[in-house]
Formats: sequence, structure tokens, C-alpha cells
Amino acid sequence: MSDLSNTFTQSNLESQTVDQDNTCEEERAFQLNELILEKPSMLRDFTYDSENARNFDQANVNKAKVGVKELLKDALDKAKRQATDIKSKAQKEGYDSGYSEGFKKGEDAAREEFKPFLETIEGLISDLTSFRKGMYDKVEREMVEMVVSLAKKVIHFEFSTRDDAVQEMIHLAVKSVLDRESMVIKINPADKGYAESFRPELHHLFGEIKNITFEAHSGIERGGCVVETNFGVIDAQIDKLGEQMDRILNLAPALPEELSSAANEQAEELVEEDLESSADNNNLQDENSPEDSVDGQDPTQNKDDETEPPEDNN
Repeated sequence: MSDLSNTFTQSNLESQTVDQDNTCEEERAFQLNELILEKPSMLRDFTYDSENARNFDQANVNKAKVGVKELLKDALDKAKRQATDIKSKAQKEGYDSGYSEGFKKGEDAAREEFKPFLETIEGLISDLTSFRKGMYDKVEREMVEMVVSLAKKVIHFEFSTRDDAVQEMIHLAVKSVLDRESMVIKINPADKGYAESFRPELHHLFGEIKNITFEAHSGIERGGCVVETNFGVIDAQIDKLGEQMDRILNLAPALPEELSSAANEQAEELVEEDLESSADNNNLQDENSPEDSVDGQDPTQNKDDETEPPEDNN
């Protein structure tokens, strides 16, 4: 130990003695007993050997551990939530994509499978539309004819059963007459009495009437009449009224078949007229051939020269 004490030296060490006023630096031997402090108050508060006097006590360490655990837990929860969201989103996107793709494939497959049926249905609809249109054109005219037939029957029934029906017919017939000065009205014998009672009203309605004669004829159906004037005869019998209705019906547009047949007939007539006109032109050319001309001149020109009047010398 003496060797060690001789090798170690101490510098700048305060002297323990108060009596030395002049402090000086001197080298002296280092004694191991100087490491022992004489006063216990000079012991340091910070020691690594004391467990209760550490710089970080157990409470702070525990709080730090709890905080770290909470942070780790929050981070794990957040990571789990993000992973769950990503997984759900991926599943949803995959489902939507797969659903859309599968739906489109299924739709295309169904369309391809039912394509023949759809084409058949479309063809049936087109045929039904054409059939309905054709039937409408035919049935329309048949319905008009049926209505006219019913109207004829109603008119016939009304005029043959009503006693005053002849008065209306006489009024209509006289109204259509041009010369009302003198008239002979032929009626059914059963209607003569009603016609005679209508005479004053006729004179009141038509002031130009001077003479009216009512004659009974069994050939005239009841309800009708025939008016004879100086300008002609007005047949106002019920049958003639039906004929007039038929005439009006014939003025209606013809059926499509009738129109097409009429157009074909007209085209054939035009072709025949063209053939006839071409034949006539050929005949005229044959008549005006050079053989009929004299010295190469047109005979019509010579004729014009002959008929030309002489010049007046005066």
C-alpha cells in the first residue's frame, strides 16, 4: 500500500488546517484514509445504492408503464379498426364488382337465351298490328253499311207506323221543288186525310203555292209521296230515301283492295293508250314517206304555194 500511496498525488486539495494563511501548491503523498469523510453531513443525497433514493421512483415508473400500455393499446385498437375497415371495404368493393360483373353476365346470358322468344313475340305483335289495321279498314265500311241498314229499318218503321209522318215527307219534298205554283202530290190512300189536313200549313209555309192536288195511289208506300210539278217529278218515297243513303255511302273512300285494283286498271289503260299513240305515229310516218313527195319536195308545201294569193301590183 505504501507504493500506491507514493505514486498517487493530489492537487488543488484544500488544507484541513486553518492556521495556514498562504495557500500553496505542493505535492505530497496521498493517504487512503483521507477518503473517509469526517462529518456525516457531507454525505451525498444521490446514491445508486439506496433503492428509495433513486432519481426515478417506482410511482413514476409505474405511471410511465401504464401510459405506454395505454398508448400501445390505443395503437393496436386503431390498427385493428383500420384493418377491419380496409377488409370490409375490400369485401364490399369485391362484392360490388363481382355482383355487377355477375349481373351483367347473367343478363347477357338471359338475353341470349330468350332472344328467339323475344323475336317471335315481336313478330307476333307486328302481325297483330297489321291484322288489326287491315281488319279496321274492312270492318269500318261494314259497320257503316250496318248502321245505314239499321237507319233504313228505323226510318221505314217510323214512316209506316206514324200517322203524321207523311206530313214531314210532303214538307221535305215541297221544299226541294223549284216551281211551287201548281203541284200534284200522290200519296198512299191511308195518308190522304193527314195530307189534306196539312194543306193550310203548306200555304202558310210557301206563299207562292196556288194550286195543290192530293191524289191517292196504292202503289205508293205509306209515309212517302211523289210530287209532280211543271219542271219535273220529286220522288220522296221511303225506298228512294234508302237509295239516296246508299248513294251517299258510295261516295265514301273505297277499301284499300279496291283502290289498288283501280290503280292497276288505270295503269293498264295508260299502257294501252301509249301503245295506240305509238302505232298512230308510225302510221303517220309511213304516210309522209319520200315516195309520196314530188321531186323531193313536201306535197303540203306545193299546196301552200298554190293557195298563196297573187301579189297586188297596184
